[in-house]
Amino acid sequence: MKIAFVSDFYSPSIGGTQILTQEVCEGFKSLGHEVEVYTSPDSNRDFESYGYKVNEIDDLNFFKSKVMTENKYDAVFVFADLFSPSLTTINLNKIPRSILVLNLDENVYRWIEEDRIKNLNHLVQKIKSFDAVISFCQGAPVNDFLNDFKIKHHFIPNFSRDCLQTEKANIDIRKVLEIGDDKKIIFNHGLIEDRKNQLYLCKKLNETNLFEDYVMVFLGSPRNRADVGYLSKINHFIEENNLSNSIKMVKGTSNKGLIDQLLISSDVYMLPSKAEGLPLVLIEAMSSGLPWISTPVGGVPSVFGQLLGGIVLDQINFTSENLENAIRSISSKNTSRSEWEDNFTKEIAIQRYQKLLDSLR
Repeated sequence: MKIAFVSDFYSPSIGGTQILTQEVCEGFKSLGHEVEVYTSPDSNRDFESYGYKVNEIDDLNFFKSKVMTENKYDAVFVFADLFSPSLTTINLNKIPRSILVLNLDENVYRWIEEDRIKNLNHLVQKIKSFDAVISFCQGAPVNDFLNDFKIKHHFIPNFSRDCLQTEKANIDIRKVLEIGDDKKIIFNHGLIEDRKNQLYLCKKLNETNLFEDYVMVFLGSPRNRADVGYLSKINHFIEENNLSNSIKMVKGTSNKGLIDQLLISSDVYMLPSKAEGLPLVLIEAMSSGLPWISTPVGGVPSVFGQLLGGIVLDQINFTSENLENAIRSISSKNTSRSEWEDNFTKEIAIQRYQKLLDSLR
């Protein structure tokens, strides 16, 4: 089949939906399909690195473009949230098979309940016009939205590459970050933004005794001006409290080798987010065998809540006592890798995507 994949930003962006799009795209390529990507422009994109065509469209707006009909794709996957321009501008009339992979977090669902999204009915009808809708969460706001508006959908869990099998960055993480062998590492990676709640985590860590035994390492970068301001607040807090030896900020990257080197060099994974779908970063941590701790966001409680390799905190606004107890108790757990193998591998997910696509013939 000739298949197009549509996603805001795409690689080298390190956003969860963008990485999911890339993994699904490359998964279909490995099955012998001809794949192509449509995304918004990025000056840092290396077109030669993909092994397939990546097309840039200004604002990812398809109103003035006929590429979807002119290229005669057998199927088109659109990875979007309610505010993605591709969702409202793409013309599905002459696409034989159209699949929407929808993401929607707690914040957006609250705006829906508060009637703050004025074109919601139009968006609902557009979503219903796809041949199939996929949610990669369960028990999350996106599922509540789909059920509220009686939109039929399929659940294919988010997944990750095998972080133990990738080629790692050839660096000594502890030496580069000046972390002594007597300290354990708490790790978090992803976009630096208020929704990810890194500043709150820093404040709560500083109220505990954890820095006697642990160092907190963040890998990430801001995406826009507001996020740059948020990063400045984190750096100011670190400087103001003399925490440069206890909290390390590493500039974000799409370099999987560096991400995976940090994962396997760490002792505990911490996800403090205020809103999520089914977070890819948590699944990556599981693939590397890291015990994990997460706030009860998105699909985390329903999908991960019964797993033995991690702890789901009771509330997003966790206390310093909750945090310290969780980190000290979780460090001995080592079952996350086997739980990843049973549920969240790329091979399992791509088979599910292919089966769904075949059912639309």
